[in-house]
Amino acid sequence: MARILVADDNRQFADIVGAMLEDAGHSVVTAYSGRSALAAAEQSPVDAAVLDVLIPQISGDAVAQRLRQMTPGLPIVLMTGGDPDFAAAAGLPVLQKPFTREDLVETVDRLVAG
Repeated sequence: MARILVADDNRQFADIVGAMLEDAGHSVVTAYSGRSALAAAEQSPVDAAVLDVLIPQISGDAVAQRLRQMTPGLPIVLMTGGDPDFAAAAGLPVLQKPFTREDLVETVDRLVAG
């Protein structure tokens, strides 16, 4: 079981993503802004992060960079409802919204397993 940070400004969507990961056996901490995502990761280390690209205060790709500074090699996946090529430019795996529970869990499990 991994501790996963989920960050999305759409609270309902973030909570659904978190519930899907919890159902798959992971522990989840949910944040609704870039700043709160970083604060959560600083407060208690995480094993992976699932970040929306367009979250307020600090963008998802900027949060990813800071998380990697805090924990080099941290598995991170970006979520986007927009252009996946833009998100992929950050050099991270991308889940294109909408995605299935299976795609989410498979992607996170693969990243956490290394």
